[in-house]
Amino acid sequence: MALESLSGSLADQYYCRRCLLLKRLDLTISAFHWSDRAKAQGKAMKAVLMPIREVLSPESDVCIAHVLAARADLSRLVPATSKAARQGTSCAINKVLMGEMPDRGGRPNELEAPMPSWQSRREDGGGGKASRQRWGRKKKKK
Repeated sequence: MALESLSGSLADQYYCRRCLLLKRLDLTISAFHWSDRAKAQGKAMKAVLMPIREVLSPESDVCIAHVLAARADLSRLVPATSKAARQGTSCAINKVLMGEMPDRGGRPNELEAPMPSWQSRREDGGGGKASRQRWGRKKKKK
Protein backbone atom coordinates (compact mmCIF):
# COMPACT_ATOMS: atom_id res chain seq x y z
CA MET A 1 0.00 0.00 0.00
CA ALA A 2 2.89 2.37 0.80
CA LEU A 3 4.51 1.50 -2.53
CA GLU A 4 1.32 2.26 -4.42
CA SER A 5 0.97 5.59 -2.64
CA LEU A 6 4.56 6.47 -3.50
CA SER A 7 4.05 5.29 -7.08
CA GLY A 8 0.94 7.47 -7.46
CA SER A 9 2.77 10.48 -6.10
CA LEU A 10 5.70 9.94 -8.44
CA ALA A 11 3.36 9.39 -11.39
CA ASP A 12 1.70 12.75 -10.69
CA GLN A 13 5.08 14.48 -10.50
CA TYR A 14 6.31 12.83 -13.71
CA TYR A 15 3.07 13.75 -15.49
CA CYS A 16 3.52 17.39 -14.53
CA ARG A 17 7.16 17.41 -15.62
CA ARG A 18 6.45 15.66 -18.90
CA CYS A 19 3.66 18.16 -19.67
CA LEU A 20 6.14 20.98 -19.08
CA LEU A 21 8.77 19.38 -21.32
CA LEU A 22 6.25 18.73 -24.07
CA LYS A 23 5.07 22.33 -23.90
CA ARG A 24 8.68 23.51 -24.20
CA LEU A 25 9.14 21.19 -27.17
CA ASP A 26 6.02 22.58 -28.86
CA LEU A 27 7.19 26.16 -28.30
CA THR A 28 10.66 25.38 -29.62
CA ILE A 29 9.21 23.77 -32.72
CA SER A 30 6.91 26.75 -33.28
CA ALA A 31 9.91 29.10 -32.96
CA PHE A 32 11.61 27.26 -35.82
CA HIS A 33 8.64 28.09 -38.02
CA TRP A 34 9.09 31.88 -37.64
CA SER A 35 11.91 32.32 -40.15
CA ASP A 36 11.14 33.04 -43.80
CA ARG A 37 12.97 29.95 -44.98
CA ALA A 38 11.03 27.76 -42.53
CA LYS A 39 7.72 29.25 -43.65
CA ALA A 40 8.44 27.98 -47.15
CA GLN A 41 9.32 24.52 -45.78
CA GLY A 42 6.60 24.50 -43.10
CA LYS A 43 4.57 21.62 -44.49
CA ALA A 44 7.63 19.42 -44.93
CA MET A 45 8.77 20.18 -41.38
CA LYS A 46 5.34 19.36 -39.97
CA ALA A 47 5.21 16.12 -41.96
CA VAL A 48 8.43 15.01 -40.27
CA LEU A 49 7.76 16.33 -36.76
CA MET A 50 4.08 15.54 -36.23
CA PRO A 51 4.37 11.73 -36.23
CA ILE A 52 7.20 11.96 -33.69
CA ARG A 53 5.33 14.47 -31.52
CA GLU A 54 2.08 12.47 -31.53
CA VAL A 55 3.88 9.47 -30.05
CA LEU A 56 5.06 11.53 -27.06
CA SER A 57 2.50 11.69 -24.28
CA PRO A 58 2.59 13.06 -20.74
CA GLU A 59 1.51 9.74 -19.26
CA SER A 60 4.25 7.37 -18.21
CA ASP A 61 3.94 3.62 -18.64
CA VAL A 62 6.28 2.83 -15.74
CA CYS A 63 4.61 0.98 -12.89
CA ILE A 64 5.69 -0.60 -9.61
CA ALA A 65 6.45 -3.89 -11.35
CA HIS A 66 8.95 -2.16 -13.64
CA VAL A 67 10.70 -0.58 -10.67
CA LEU A 68 10.87 -3.83 -8.72
CA ALA A 69 12.10 -5.74 -11.78
CA ALA A 70 14.89 -3.26 -12.52
CA ARG A 71 18.39 -4.55 -12.09
CA ALA A 72 20.74 -2.96 -9.58
CA ASP A 73 23.13 -1.75 -12.27
CA LEU A 74 20.40 0.55 -13.71
CA SER A 75 20.60 2.67 -10.58
CA ARG A 76 24.18 3.72 -11.35
CA LEU A 77 24.07 7.13 -12.93
CA VAL A 78 26.60 7.94 -15.62
CA PRO A 79 27.21 11.64 -16.26
CA ALA A 80 26.06 12.70 -19.73
CA THR A 81 29.47 14.28 -20.37
CA SER A 82 31.48 11.18 -19.52
CA LYS A 83 33.56 9.48 -22.19
CA ALA A 84 31.49 6.29 -21.97
CA ALA A 85 28.22 8.13 -22.52
CA ARG A 86 29.63 10.21 -25.38
CA GLN A 87 30.79 7.16 -27.37
CA GLY A 88 27.24 6.20 -28.31
CA THR A 89 26.19 9.75 -29.18
CA SER A 90 29.18 10.87 -31.22
CA CYS A 91 28.36 12.46 -34.57
CA ALA A 92 29.92 14.88 -37.06
CA ILE A 93 28.38 17.98 -35.48
CA ASN A 94 30.20 17.27 -32.21
CA LYS A 95 33.54 17.72 -33.96
CA VAL A 96 32.78 21.21 -35.30
CA LEU A 97 34.82 23.85 -33.52
CA MET A 98 33.41 27.32 -33.04
CA GLY A 99 35.49 30.29 -34.11
CA GLU A 100 36.20 33.44 -32.16
CA MET A 101 33.17 34.83 -30.39
CA PRO A 102 32.85 38.27 -28.85
CA ASP A 103 33.09 38.32 -25.08
CA ARG A 104 29.76 39.45 -23.69
CA GLY A 105 30.92 39.37 -20.10
CA GLY A 106 28.33 38.44 -17.54
CA ARG A 107 30.73 37.15 -14.93
CA PRO A 108 29.76 38.79 -11.64
CA ASN A 109 33.13 38.15 -10.02
CA GLU A 110 34.79 40.44 -12.62
CA LEU A 111 32.41 43.35 -12.15
CA GLU A 112 33.22 46.20 -9.87
CA ALA A 113 30.27 48.22 -8.76
CA PRO A 114 30.68 51.95 -9.26
CA MET A 115 30.89 53.33 -5.77
CA PRO A 116 29.94 56.95 -5.22
CA SER A 117 32.42 59.05 -3.35
CA TRP A 118 30.77 59.86 -0.08
CA GLN A 119 31.91 63.18 1.26
CA SER A 120 30.77 65.01 4.25
CA ARG A 121 28.86 68.19 3.50
CA ARG A 122 31.36 70.16 5.52
CA GLU A 123 34.33 68.79 3.57
CA ASP A 124 33.24 70.13 0.20
CA GLY A 125 32.96 73.66 1.55
CA GLY A 126 29.21 73.83 1.20
CA GLY A 127 26.78 74.62 3.87
CA GLY A 128 25.58 77.97 2.63
CA LYS A 129 22.11 78.61 1.36
CA ALA A 130 23.36 78.85 -2.25
CA SER A 131 24.51 75.23 -2.34
CA ARG A 132 21.32 73.79 -0.90
CA GLN A 133 18.60 72.74 -3.24
CA ARG A 134 15.01 73.30 -2.33
CA TRP A 135 13.10 70.51 -4.00
CA GLY A 136 9.42 71.23 -4.47
CA ARG A 137 9.49 74.73 -3.02
CA LYS A 138 8.42 77.64 -5.14
CA LYS A 139 10.06 81.01 -4.88
CA LYS A 140 7.96 83.70 -3.33
CA LYS A 141 6.99 86.57 -5.58
CA LYS A 142 7.93 90.01 -4.31
